[in-house]
Amino acid sequence: MALVVSWMLLLLNSICGTAGLDNGVGLRPPMGYNTWNDLGCDHMNETNVKAVADAMLSTGLKAAGYKYVNLDDCWHAETRDNVTGRLMSHPVRFPSGMKALGDYLHSKGLKFGIYTDRGAQTCQGLPGSLGHEELDAQTFADWGVDYVKEDNCHAEGGPNDKDALFAQFGAFRDGLNKTGRAIFFSVCGGGGQLPWNDIRYYATDPRGGRNLANSWRITPDVIEAVTLQDAALTDASLATASGPGGFNDPDMLLGSSAGATRSLTRAWSRTQFNIWAVLMAPLLIGAPPCELDSFDLETYTNLEVIKVNQDPLLQQGQIVHRDSMPFLPGSSVVWARNLSDGSAAVVFVNSGWLRKKVTCNHECWSHLPFAKGTALQVRDLWTHTTAEAPTATAGSDYSVAVNGRGASRMLKFTPLAASGPQPISPEHEPGLFDAREGSALII
Repeated sequence: MALVVSWMLLLLNSICGTAGLDNGVGLRPPMGYNTWNDLGCDHMNETNVKAVADAMLSTGLKAAGYKYVNLDDCWHAETRDNVTGRLMSHPVRFPSGMKALGDYLHSKGLKFGIYTDRGAQTCQGLPGSLGHEELDAQTFADWGVDYVKEDNCHAEGGPNDKDALFAQFGAFRDGLNKTGRAIFFSVCGGGGQLPWNDIRYYATDPRGGRNLANSWRITPDVIEAVTLQDAALTDASLATASGPGGFNDPDMLLGSSAGATRSLTRAWSRTQFNIWAVLMAPLLIGAPPCELDSFDLETYTNLEVIKVNQDPLLQQGQIVHRDSMPFLPGSSVVWARNLSDGSAAVVFVNSGWLRKKVTCNHECWSHLPFAKGTALQVRDLWTHTTAEAPTATAGSDYSVAVNGRGASRMLKFTPLAASGPQPISPEHEPGLFDAREGSALII
């Protein structure tokens, strides 16, 4: 009965209106690490999380801009404190407690992320936040938490009852606001979903998007190449929802290194990183930082691609050209994002079996910020030098040879008059948002 009353109060609050998200964080897409695809439940413990934090420094990930170390499910004790009602950390897995772990992460210059669920239980059956939103938000603030991911499992009325979910997620948002601590709020509507469920409403409903959170999942979990492609195509249709303070979240980065619960081929792993940069998506590594091979480290520490992801124009990219249905064998897709220095980052993807040329044609150029006939310098963001075809003319076909099986090339097109040396750093002062809306192609 208490839960029913709690839900009714939350729904009334949602209908009457709330102050909305007002936390001053999330001015750029977050960069960091999440435990789920690495440690899962079986290896979730204090020792392993500290080892991840140490590896973030020793591998250069922190220096590249990755700051958040986010605990996913399974950090909890099996019950709440029977006196205070507060959540507790698992006494064996985390014997020093969450406050001490947060202090350790902060001592390394990192930020502390944690997980909860809007239901009475988390996805793994541990205590959720339903009816305890304000208390849990304050508990997390007291522990020094900097990032909260709230999941969608074990929800009354199912995972897609919009009135209930927006009321309950909104209650946690308001609880975080009330603490006075700047905490990034990530809503994960992917919990409890089937792989084909459509949850774009988290971005499009007036109660969602930047009114609700700093990031919001727009598809169920990415677990391999097919779901990766679905997430990318879905995000391409939601470009106007993202902006300063809030971002579409197509899920975590899956590396190619051995040891992770889920992984991709090298080609798809690097292509995911390229596309996520164009999509202005959160860059949360789901692979083990302690065991990343040289290829994945090169991928995740490419400062030129990171600079695209963090660009202060804060305008999400889009699909600008496609051959056939994107990602089907034989197809190719061109993605692009306009940048604050007047340039454009362009990703050429080949989903066919064989190496072939992928072209930016008249349709592609029509979405880029260059007048027809503009002379452009072309830079390869992976070789860190000029591309094989070092110049382009806006409006004229520009083709790139791309290997097959999900490989991609990422180039930057800059007007020749403005193509001097560009600083490469993931750290930027917040810039002005360009209010021009991207004309995303709906898939």
